[in-house]
Amino acid sequence: MEDYGGWTRAETNASTQVVGTTSLYENGQIRLIPTPTPDPKDPLNLPQWRKWTAIGAICFFGSLALSAEIIIGSLIPVFLLYYSGVDVKILNTADFQKLSGGSVSGVNPLSILPPGVIPADIGKVSMLATIPLLSNGIASYFLVPLSTAIGRRPILLFAGVCAWVGGFWAGASSSLDQHLAARALQGLGAGAVEALIPLIIQDLVFIHERNRAMSAIVSSQGIIITGLGTVSPYIASNYDWRWLYFITSGFAVLAWLLLLIFLPETRWMRSRAELSGQKIYPLRPGQNRPDLDYNTYSAPTLWTYMGFFQFGFEWKEAGKSMLNTLRTTLFPAVVWATIANSIFVIVNSAAQQIGSFALLAQGWQFQYTGLSVLPFIVATGLVYVFGGPVADRVANTAARRNGGGREPEHHLLNIVAPFVFGIAGAFVFGWAGQTNAHWAVLLVGSFLIIFAFLVIMSVINVFIVESYPMWAGPVLVNVSSLRIIIAFFLSSQSTTWIAEKGFLSTFVIYAEVMIVASLGIPLLYFFGKKVRQLTAGRVQGVETRKIVDDSASEKSLSP
Repeated sequence: MEDYGGWTRAETNASTQVVGTTSLYENGQIRLIPTPTPDPKDPLNLPQWRKWTAIGAICFFGSLALSAEIIIGSLIPVFLLYYSGVDVKILNTADFQKLSGGSVSGVNPLSILPPGVIPADIGKVSMLATIPLLSNGIASYFLVPLSTAIGRRPILLFAGVCAWVGGFWAGASSSLDQHLAARALQGLGAGAVEALIPLIIQDLVFIHERNRAMSAIVSSQGIIITGLGTVSPYIASNYDWRWLYFITSGFAVLAWLLLLIFLPETRWMRSRAELSGQKIYPLRPGQNRPDLDYNTYSAPTLWTYMGFFQFGFEWKEAGKSMLNTLRTTLFPAVVWATIANSIFVIVNSAAQQIGSFALLAQGWQFQYTGLSVLPFIVATGLVYVFGGPVADRVANTAARRNGGGREPEHHLLNIVAPFVFGIAGAFVFGWAGQTNAHWAVLLVGSFLIIFAFLVIMSVINVFIVESYPMWAGPVLVNVSSLRIIIAFFLSSQSTTWIAEKGFLSTFVIYAEVMIVASLGIPLLYFFGKKVRQLTAGRVQGVETRKIVDDSASEKSLSP
């Protein structure tokens, strides 16, 4: 029998449930899952303004991390010229439409080089856009277990320092090798965005509002990406690409300061019963959470919100986290989520890298190709709607129709449409690039890819965390790291493949892989619960009983 702040929890066989399955509704009302404790310092008990201020600071940091990746990807023509020893200002005077000849063979990235110039290694130059993916993926394997050991806050702040230090180093680099090393360090900082930030969201909000929180992180990126992305080609081709690193790194310092001030420590060790939403603490009629108990637990202080290591060290749990990462690697849901994420990361990265070349072949001046990021602001606005409130409503409605039982597989309903959009976007983008169709068609294809990529990234994070809530860190590490490592090796070749095989052939292959990956949606929707039972088992039911003594009576949470 377990003591928990004056209450005992006794196991009973009466109400076991499969891991990940929860009873979201009771008497028509939404229950709070995970179960919040009576401790005022519990992150789930933070005032709403503190939660959303922290999420806002995370949004700003995550936006800068992603924008640096996307913006650099669109500047591959600049770096190809620069490291080939050619003045990048020719980008504003050369007639690339004439160079491409309007040929249906598609856009050849090497056509931007003047005759007689020995080109830099295009594969190595393209790695400026993709090497952050590799360091990002590797970083999660260490950042998440460390966040379990010492806390989320110090690790996220460390990652933030890596992000802006790497940016300043890239701006000051004197060779392609130095530039690549700086981008790798920048990717290490951005690694927190992939697994650690979704883990912090899981710590802060209840399951019925996680889609909204995750989509806020993703959709907030639109404004920053659009603002910086629009002016980046203009600055790079008329002034100096180094200024882009200095500008984004300066903003990254500001984002780091906001995290320092507004992000509290969110690591909180919870039992399987609490994560599954079982009634650990008695509630009065109409209550959905226990009263805060200031007699048993101390009240929050400024150090609670801004300090470090307040909740001790959990090195043993960190070791278990690393073992559980290996343990969950081959879980069917994890494998599918990794594959689905990987193909969309690859397609989006390829579209960003080659989009500038395609617009140049349309007759655009390079300095204005930054307008190609405009689909981002439209896509990210829709991502917040469809990946947030709408996604929560769909999953919650499915739970209500399921007799109040919430299954993680309900989230899969929210990614059917994005898969369709992503497949259509790959065909449209590939056809437009191959045939030199009007640039508006190219941007429509880009919009479809971006929208699908961002919604799927957001919703799959929520799906995989709810599937294995007690292993949230390990499954997030697997999905985020493996997809990025896979994407690194394949995205690095996108520009080369398009130059060799053609625009349409490359993107048709991407679309075909998406179609195959989409077959996992009905399989997991109908059989996912059985798979969860086989891989993670059940949560033992608990019943809560009051300790009948004088000290316990002072701790009573019931009337």
